[in-house]
Amino acid sequence: MELTLRNVIFCDSVVPLPDNKIVCYGIFNEVTADEYPLNYPHFCIMCSWTNGTGFHIQQVKLLNSTKSLIVTQSPEQYFTLNEETETAYITTDVNQIIFTEPGAYNFQIFLDHKLMDEIPLYFFQRED
Repeated sequence: MELTLRNVIFCDSVVPLPDNKIVCYGIFNEVTADEYPLNYPHFCIMCSWTNGTGFHIQQVKLLNSTKSLIVTQSPEQYFTLNEETETAYITTDVNQIIFTEPGAYNFQIFLDHKLMDEIPLYFFQRED
């Protein structure tokens, strides 16, 4: 059975808790800045996978606002699910990325080298 990507969350940080629970701090879907280019120091992407078993590889790629260039990509992240009822929470750190202009930057989520989803993160220019 193919895994299901249940959630993709952008946040400031992710803290694992006992019993396979997590806490996401500072959840957001957009960023507003005074000026561009914007050097964003750090945020996290948390993906949750379920409804499958076995060993898997996740990778996240960030495309620029015109989808013409890969700005950055995560290292491969490995995880195993033993039961279909289990959920794997995979956190990807995004550090020191320069967003050159406002717009939608797209995060591509790959599982086992196959594109599973593309999620936009919107960047806006603050109005005076």
